[in-house]
Amino acid sequence: MTGTNVTQTEHLDIPGTRISILHRQGRQWACLHAGIDPIDGVTITSATTFDAGDTQGLKDWVEAGNTNMVRVVVPGSSIICRTCSLPNAEPDQLDEALQLQAESKLLGTAPMFRTAAAMLPAPAHATTRTGLVLAWPETSDFIGPDLEPAPLYIPDVAAMCSLVGNLHPKAPTLWVDREDGTVTMVMAQQERVHVRATKAHLPDSATSRECIDQLLMETALQAGSTPESSRNIAMEASAGLGDATTPRTLQLPKSVLESMQERLRGCEMDQAWLDTWGIAAGAALAMSDDLAPLTMFQHSLPEETPSLGEFATRRLSSVEVAVALVLLAVCLLAIGPMAFHGTRVAMLSILHPGLGEQVKTYEDNRDQQVMYGALMSEAWPMSKLLADIASNTPEGIEVDSIRLGYGEPVRIQGMAMPSSEEESAALATRMKAMLQDSGVFSDVTLRWEDSETFGNRSFDISATVKRPQYRPGYALQQDFATWTLSERKSGQDADGNWLDGTTAVASSTSTPFDRGSSSSPADRGLSAPPSPASEPAATERTATAPTRTGSSSRSPRTSAEGFSSRGDADDRAGDLSSVPTGTDPEPLSEEQIQAFTLGEAKIKLQEIAQARKRSRDPEAKARMKNEFNLILKHMRELQRGDGS
Repeated sequence: MTGTNVTQTEHLDIPGTRISILHRQGRQWACLHAGIDPIDGVTITSATTFDAGDTQGLKDWVEAGNTNMVRVVVPGSSIICRTCSLPNAEPDQLDEALQLQAESKLLGTAPMFRTAAAMLPAPAHATTRTGLVLAWPETSDFIGPDLEPAPLYIPDVAAMCSLVGNLHPKAPTLWVDREDGTVTMVMAQQERVHVRATKAHLPDSATSRECIDQLLMETALQAGSTPESSRNIAMEASAGLGDATTPRTLQLPKSVLESMQERLRGCEMDQAWLDTWGIAAGAALAMSDDLAPLTMFQHSLPEETPSLGEFATRRLSSVEVAVALVLLAVCLLAIGPMAFHGTRVAMLSILHPGLGEQVKTYEDNRDQQVMYGALMSEAWPMSKLLADIASNTPEGIEVDSIRLGYGEPVRIQGMAMPSSEEESAALATRMKAMLQDSGVFSDVTLRWEDSETFGNRSFDISATVKRPQYRPGYALQQDFATWTLSERKSGQDADGNWLDGTTAVASSTSTPFDRGSSSSPADRGLSAPPSPASEPAATERTATAPTRTGSSSRSPRTSAEGFSSRGDADDRAGDLSSVPTGTDPEPLSEEQIQAFTLGEAKIKLQEIAQARKRSRDPEAKARMKNEFNLILKHMRELQRGDGS
């Protein structure tokens, strides 16, 4: 971010200070030597002009003057000028306020060494102070003379403000240079000082007067003058210009001219002298008053770029640096490798605690992924998909057929039978929405087999199997494995309790299973199922939703023990065919496993995987896990040997 130097500096009133001021005017340089004395003020010692191309003569003149400082005047056409009004306060507070104003008004228009700000002088009775903010953009085409050392720069705006000082004349102070189009003016109105610097096209005297009239009126109106007063100010100022044919003119009010005669010595104050050296004299005055911060612009920052060899030679010539480098080299050679490897081992130990166990877990997971990938690439869990279809089939839907094949869309044909609470069309539509929302199926479409709108309606649903292994978390009312259809119709809740208060009791030939909570469907927020007295005898539960038998009623489901076991409900909810049989595969020896072909190994691998799910014997599970790993290892060896 571009900053602005607004720090108040001491006046350049060192006894014997000699300065050179250079002002470019068309094809010439207007130059003067001056001395600054704390008692006598500014004294002009010499004034001359040089051709713009006489660079050597200019250098000789600067050297002959034996000056301490050189300043080059920057035309107002290359300067960005802003003013701001601030309440009269302590100098430190004014500096801070001016700093904020400068940052907001300039905001990156020029680098810091090309910006400056200062408070303009004001009468003792003034209640308002005016701050002046100047910027010299790098896009400016103004180029100063090639001098050594490089000179500093001062805008002509600062010179004119120094000429005006703390005076508030009614007439404006005006500088016009038709050759480069510079128009700079300082106008005091109602305790405020308005400064303007611009570039205009001034080909002749008539055009110049018309343009200056317009600029003066605009500035006066912005300062708060009335239109009539602004017009009078512009007419008086332009009349003062007259019909002069000189390319540049400095117009000063009478009070400003008298103040200039008092502050300067060693010069004649006629109009010709003012038109040539007046701005340079104002720059000399600015270097000795409160506007000194505006006189130190730089064209570019000084840079010193020594070569790599010079830099290295300069640094290594120091004894301390050489000794430090030798000690550093010895330390690196002695303990560097040990420190590096020790740090590496420590970082690995911190970042990876229990690395061996993590490697074993990774290998087990990789083996499972290989097995799952082999199973998923050849088949779908059909029983699980049938269970998903059943869980998403509302009561009142009779499924006639389900076509389900690997890699093919599933097709469901059935009939929707209306009830007193829901029509047949709504039932089928709800089934379509439930299948779509399950996450297992996608692109579910519903087609009607007949055009009837009342009574039983045949339908055809087709869907794409999107995620066959995904296991949705079904609510209890959708989970027909936990709370079967026969239980609902016979009047039992999900825990096997009857609505009349009878608790499920295990028969003498069965082992009791924990049914969990004995809450009724009403306690769970579900609608109460029909009374068991109104239902027929027990019947088998289908693998999907209930199939059509010619009657809408369903009898309660009973198992061989007389009640449903909830211990295997979770298994049946995910896979309808995973009913425990109590039979584990025969033990396999390593020789038998080694004799398997790749196809036989895949079949046996799937059989053992299914048996491990339903087995309740820890020893059998451990044996089957060992056989599973041996078969998986044998399959890898066969795959590396091209399945032979």
